[in-house]
Amino acid sequence: MNIQLHKRLSRKFIIAILTSSSFVTACTFSVIWFYLANIERLDILYDALSVSSAIGIIFGFTLISLLGFSLVIFISSFIVYLIYTAHEKEFRNYDGLTHSFTTVCMCNSFVMCFVLISAFCLQFFWDINGFIVFALATCIITAFSYGLCHKLIFSVQSYIDKDNERTENYLQKKSVKRFLPALLIIPAFTQISPLIFIAGQLDFIEENNSLVQAAIFILLSMVLIIVGIFPGVIIINEKKNKNILQIITYALIIIPVSLLVLTMIFRPTPNMIINMSMNLSGISDWRTHQYYISIENHPPAMFDGALWNTHFHKDIPSRFFITGVSIFSLGNIKLVCPTSINNVRSASLKTTADDFDEYNIRIKKLKKTAMTCVPFDKKEIHLWDSPISEPIYYQKVKSTGNSKILNLLHELK
Repeated sequence: MNIQLHKRLSRKFIIAILTSSSFVTACTFSVIWFYLANIERLDILYDALSVSSAIGIIFGFTLISLLGFSLVIFISSFIVYLIYTAHEKEFRNYDGLTHSFTTVCMCNSFVMCFVLISAFCLQFFWDINGFIVFALATCIITAFSYGLCHKLIFSVQSYIDKDNERTENYLQKKSVKRFLPALLIIPAFTQISPLIFIAGQLDFIEENNSLVQAAIFILLSMVLIIVGIFPGVIIINEKKNKNILQIITYALIIIPVSLLVLTMIFRPTPNMIINMSMNLSGISDWRTHQYYISIENHPPAMFDGALWNTHFHKDIPSRFFITGVSIFSLGNIKLVCPTSINNVRSASLKTTADDFDEYNIRIKKLKKTAMTCVPFDKKEIHLWDSPISEPIYYQKVKSTGNSKILNLLHELK
């Protein structure tokens, strides 16, 4: 009785902490601090933290970002759990069948990863028809799932003996033998989603050949599959004699730990989640915009024309225009950066798989670029994307025809 009372008090205490305003405020301030520290602009942290009205909004979108990112990475765990829950009453009658079930799911995921990546490599290097390659890969994965289910589930003597003791033979049903192996392929195919997502965040050193890059990608994909399906496997194996609250507690512990492991391999993971949260809450806007500023507040000479595309219009003598990106806007503070920060920021969200030191170099470059950003009072700068004819530029760039800066200015003009 005392143990049950202790458990109830512990649960109420944990829930009270998680739902308290102090916890929400601390988490929100931590997110803002991490975001500004990543671009080394903590000089505006105090002004940002003075805004209390947006705390709940930021915290809410941070949770949404975390859940969305987790859904992409751990989609296979979610599907595995749903499949198991649908057959749980039957599986519980066979000792060890839960372990066999999770083993088949994990092995299917590994084989799917290896076969599909190998098939796409065949298509890329030997120019084989993509439809034929995909069809062949699908047949291999399907045959493997049916063969593994036959070996680990349908042919195990202890399961057969238990099945014969029952009034209704579950594992010997033709429908189970036909559809269960096919059903266990689904978690493997859902792994394609996180693989595509992470593949877009990978870079390689140009000197390395394609075969080395393919081998590294296969290895990282295997690690990602383990991270993605591991929470579901653990929760399923621990589900017996656990109530729903304990299962949720397991998930709240295992998923953050899995994300921590993922961060060790894909280091931009926290930055991706924080950036997603800032974008969803409207605090950051990484789109390119035109802004106008009063000459009384800031002289145009403070903004390098090659960097800010500084220009004015003869019919509007009291204002000048710049082109920039608002990477942080909270309270009365708006941090506007030159458009060059977009490419630097995109690079900082990628991992060079064969050179981990490259990530540190890119983060330093992001911080250096962010130092050129200018913090404005929101009353001093205004968004104006509507086109105005015949702009007059404060600075022209003299360079060769291959200048990237000149090409950028031409695009902006």
